Amino acid sequence: MKKRVAARFSRAAESYEGAALAQAEVARACAAALPAGPCGLAVEIGAGGGLLTGLARARCAWSGYVGLDIAPGMLARLALRGPREVALVADGEAAPLRPGRADLLLSSSTMQWYRDPWRSIPANLELLAPGGAFALALFVEGTLAELARVSAETGFGSVLPLRPGREYADILARTPGVRFDWRELETAQTAPTVRAALDGLRRTGATATPAPRAHAPARWQAFARRYAELFAVPGGVRVSYRAVLLWGRREG
Repeated sequence: MKKRVAARFSRAAESYEGAALAQAEVARACAAALPAGPCGLAVEIGAGGGLLTGLARARCAWSGYVGLDIAPGMLARLALRGPREVALVADGEAAPLRPGRADLLLSSSTMQWYRDPWRSIPANLELLAPGGAFALALFVEGTLAELARVSAETGFGSVLPLRPGREYADILARTPGVRFDWRELETAQTAPTVRAALDGLRRTGATATPAPRAHAPARWQAFARRYAELFAVPGGVRVSYRAVLLWGRREG
């Protein structure tokens, strides 16, 4: 599964920024939750092509930066500034960094892909030094609800099973030495057609699912017809997203 995720995002590297409208909105919320002003070493998990990086850099004057991403094609587009900023092809669930060294941890639209967030997110937070700050944003249950419903009815396509936002808040609540706040974000995009909605997802690379289904023409036609029947809005069809934002500090 992780290899498929990396391959899909790498393939979509050039089209990602133009298609990732919901991801950009979530990244803006994540950046706004970061503490403004000088900080030491920043670590970003799922840096990709820098959608969050540029926003965070404008808000936080870090002295060093490490960006991790599982997709080399995406990471190749990350614009670095000087020798104190580096990029590593690495899985955030096995971050090759020493605990307690970072002053800032940030991540957007990434941790929903984690296989074991109950283990991996606390491990990520251990990268922070005492007093270090973090802002994490990730997609949760309710994202692509339209696609999930119509896929279940027609047998065409599939979606990534997502956890509820409350579960991620529970993970942090059970992590010793972490003080945090959280809230959920909802947004909806309008695609001109059902085909355009699916093409937009393809151009972001967010199409790897555990159980992909065959794209038989008859099932596609049934899917497109039913989606348009249920979720038509002025100008096209609705595509919904829900994310959770968690921010705070690691206490000393």
